[in-house]
Amino acid sequence: MHVMGTKIRKLREIYGYSQEYVAFQMNISQAAYSKKESGRTDLSLNCLSKLAGLYNILITDLISLNTQELLLKVIQNDSKLIA
Repeated sequence: MHVMGTKIRKLREIYGYSQEYVAFQMNISQAAYSKKESGRTDLSLNCLSKLAGLYNILITDLISLNTQELLLKVIQNDSKLIA
């Protein structure tokens, strides 16, 4: 699995979202989203922007932080995930 695919899968899991939900939010099919998460297709800048918005993070953080740093930042910034 590619690094970006791991990041978006872990974010989805932390929020408790299904692939279907995230795909719906991105206006793509679940199959298309699954391919992005598994690294079989690349994430466009538009897709990255939609994911950053969905998870309320900066697109630069999504791209530049490693998986652990990104997940820690998301958990620290989103109080509903801590409760």
